[in-house]
Amino acid sequence: MAAFITLLVGHMSGRNWAVPWAPDNDIYSPRGVEGTARFASAVASAVKGSRGLGGWVLSNEMSLLRRPPSQEAQLSLVRALVQALRSADGEHVIGSGDVADSYAQRPTLVRGLVDYVGLHLYLYDSDPVRHGFSYSGMIELFSDDGQVPVILEEFGFSSLQFSEQDRAAFIYEVLYSALAHGASGAMVWCFSDFPAEGEPPYEWRNLELGFGLVGRDGRPKPSAESFRRFAGELGRLEALGVHARLRRVSRALVLSPFYVLGDYQFADYRGALGGLLQAAKPVLVAHQLLTAAGAQASVRHEPELEPSDPRRLIVVPSAVSGLATTWRKLLEYVEAGGTLYASLLRGVGGVRFVHESGTQLWQELFGVEPALRVGSPGVKLAGRLSLRLERSLGDLREGWEAAFDVEEPIYAYSVRPVDADVIATVNGEPAVFIVRRGKGSAILSTFPVEAALAYSEVVGDWKPYADLYHALVVESGVEALRPSDPRVEVQELRGDGQSLVIAVSHWPGELSAELPISGASLVAGNAALEGSGPVKLRMPPRGAAALLVGEP
Repeated sequence: MAAFITLLVGHMSGRNWAVPWAPDNDIYSPRGVEGTARFASAVASAVKGSRGLGGWVLSNEMSLLRRPPSQEAQLSLVRALVQALRSADGEHVIGSGDVADSYAQRPTLVRGLVDYVGLHLYLYDSDPVRHGFSYSGMIELFSDDGQVPVILEEFGFSSLQFSEQDRAAFIYEVLYSALAHGASGAMVWCFSDFPAEGEPPYEWRNLELGFGLVGRDGRPKPSAESFRRFAGELGRLEALGVHARLRRVSRALVLSPFYVLGDYQFADYRGALGGLLQAAKPVLVAHQLLTAAGAQASVRHEPELEPSDPRRLIVVPSAVSGLATTWRKLLEYVEAGGTLYASLLRGVGGVRFVHESGTQLWQELFGVEPALRVGSPGVKLAGRLSLRLERSLGDLREGWEAAFDVEEPIYAYSVRPVDADVIATVNGEPAVFIVRRGKGSAILSTFPVEAALAYSEVVGDWKPYADLYHALVVESGVEALRPSDPRVEVQELRGDGQSLVIAVSHWPGELSAELPISGASLVAGNAALEGSGPVKLRMPPRGAAALLVGEP
């Protein structure tokens, strides 16, 4: 067992604690940076030789202790701390330890500065399936297409909030999700309940008393058993070569719009949508639907797109806009033989992006031209909407329909085809278009499918939307390993003639699912293997299975 030492515990469990060398907790001032760096150096020098040291966490959510005045102010502090640690101890890994919506956790800013992005995630959602998939999606978003190692550094819930049995199942679910998506590790908050009811901040934040895997009486909770069981199964999977001999390959790419993790003048769409988690929701839903469709997908920050990307399908999900250079790269990608699916968002709820354009390449890339009336905020879409295929797409035939219940009004573009064909209509109006460009195809949806699903309180039945995305997967020729139930995600790791298939249920009840594989043996997990060709799994609430296929 090894410990990751958190250096600056200025914030914890609902209270900020004074930093002695930083008046008013201004850790970003020259005095604050210098004092924190000296402290880090002294601690590292004292314990660097300990066999129990696993790594360093710079802070416990420094942005909650004090919001940085600028990107450079926070990165200057991070650089000073990292330099101090590396000077004293050059052997152990370093993470920043901040909240997700922080400069110190943005993969494009800290890649090469710290050793990993350490996500702190406490996600809430009325839709249990979307909630379960969101942890997988956030790991992919912050790994930036596998370019940055990710540790799920803090996650969990209080057993004073929710059913302890469901919390135990949730921890098992998330641990398997993190493993399936290549996270380098995961840490549950926290080891034990706190006994000091009358002390700050527990006096006014009583939920903080119940996050432990172990109760205040020293007895393990069911969540501790989930953690213990996964740890034992992980040892067996590592012996098989998980993420070493057996590796996951991304076959489709979700492009995260530039504003989700980037800052641009007069383009604060992230802030307008309500912050990082709200702005990222369409990205997470696109990743969820590709996964449910059987296509192993990763997520990449838009400015880092390469037009030579080898994957056959790129998805731009419900984007307010895209960088002009990105659309040009995507045209090059399509002309070289790729399939692009993009949907655009003009507004949702009370937020409208009226003084924008989704792209500058309406006709050149998508074969359409704008058709909105001058001064219009967009086409208002609300209530029950029906998307109908007017021609076949992938494995879906003409006439296929899917209903969407749009609770918050969505505002959309209106376009008319120039040389594009209409694939689908929404309530009878053309909404999805396809055009050939060079060796590939570009598909444009003026109906922001992902936003409609992301901002609905509860979706319920995800199958029609997984079917729609599966049609995109088939249309683009992407290899798929699709479970029969869209509440189950499947990830495959391959190597040396074998594959390890990890299936995770994101449903808080029991279910059964079939996988289109045969000759599999169950090597880990709490699901039951009931059939071998095709494989049928009986999965407990939020259950998981690891299946080995083939001979080495």
